[in-house]
Amino acid sequence: MAAPMDEDDLMYEFAWGKKRGMGGKKKDVQFYESFTFEGVQYTLNDAVCLQNESCDVPHIGKLIKIWENRDNSRKVKVQWFFRSGEIRKFLEGIQTKENELFLACGDGKGFANVNPLEAIVGKCNVVCISKNFGNSQLSDEAKADFVFYRFFDVGQRKVVDEIDKIAGTEDKNISTK
Repeated sequence: MAAPMDEDDLMYEFAWGKKRGMGGKKKDVQFYESFTFEGVQYTLNDAVCLQNESCDVPHIGKLIKIWENRDNSRKVKVQWFFRSGEIRKFLEGIQTKENELFLACGDGKGFANVNPLEAIVGKCNVVCISKNFGNSQLSDEAKADFVFYRFFDVGQRKVVDEIDKIAGTEDKNISTK
C-alpha cells in the first residue's frame, strides 16, 4: 500500500512554451508567450479564472505577462475584469448584461497584479462585443462565458465606454483569446 501523498509531493503537468526574452533588473527573468498547465495551453491575452480565497466565484483576468524568476517561481501578470457586483457602487443608473464584465483600464490600484501561475484554475471565454474596435468577435457572443464592451477606470473609479490606452500593458490589444 502506497503512503499518502503530501501536498508538496503532488506533481502538476507543466511545460513552458515559446520564450519571449530576458528581463528584470539583473536580466535574470525569463519571459514567455505561453505555457501548458494541467493539459491546457495558455497564451498571452487569454482570459483566465484565478483562485478567489474570499468566495467560490473565481476572479477573471487577462494574461498580460508570463515569466519564470531565477528561483524557478512561475508568475503571471493579470489585467483584471470586474463583475457588476464587484463595482456595484459605481454602476448607479447603468444597466448591465447578466454575463457582462468590465475590463480594467486607467492608472491605479486594481488594474493588474502579479500572481503565482499556479493560482490559475482554468480558461474562460470572454468576448469583446464593442463595435468601436472593428471587432470580428461579435458573432462569438452566443458562445461566450462572458462579454465586455465597457471598461472600469480604476483611477477615476467610473465606467467608461472608450479608452485612449490601456495603462500597464505593452500592447493596446483589448481582445482576449
